[in-house]
Amino acid sequence: MQFHEAAARAVTEELPPEIVDLINESNEVGVNLDSHLGVTYTAAGPNGVTMRLEISDKHLQPWGVTHGGIYAALGESAGSVAAYIAAGAGPAVMGTSNHTDFLRPSKKGDVIVTTARPEHVGRTTQLWRIEHRNERTGKLVALTHLKTAVVPEPVVDSKPNGKEEGSRG
Repeated sequence: MQFHEAAARAVTEELPPEIVDLINESNEVGVNLDSHLGVTYTAAGPNGVTMRLEISDKHLQPWGVTHGGIYAALGESAGSVAAYIAAGAGPAVMGTSNHTDFLRPSKKGDVIVTTARPEHVGRTTQLWRIEHRNERTGKLVALTHLKTAVVPEPVVDSKPNGKEEGSRG
């Protein structure tokens, strides 16, 4: 089962752990940001998505705390997967705004649990609240609000740079 098949199933039911593991296996091929960060999805269903990340040296600022961009990226990933599921796992979704507040630091060895829950799910737009919590303390370390657009048509143009061959644009 591939990601899209798992997401289609998650539209109507909370995925069992063995199916969530298949989503993680699809990340292991190293072709997306989640795989480069080391994200592990732990839950996916019609009411949201949860993932976890153990903070390592590659996630840190020079002074030893987690880079804020990690939380923004986790929010975008969790929210986008949740939005895709909420849209019926058919149309593409893409983020239109990502606002992440950083509330307290985390460091190497901390495990961050990121959970995306819907605030608004409409036909063309969605708004997601994504909490990032320290697994050990349970404390909220960052909070993301992600707005997404639902795009029913393909978003990839088959022509380079969107221009006809031989066109000067």
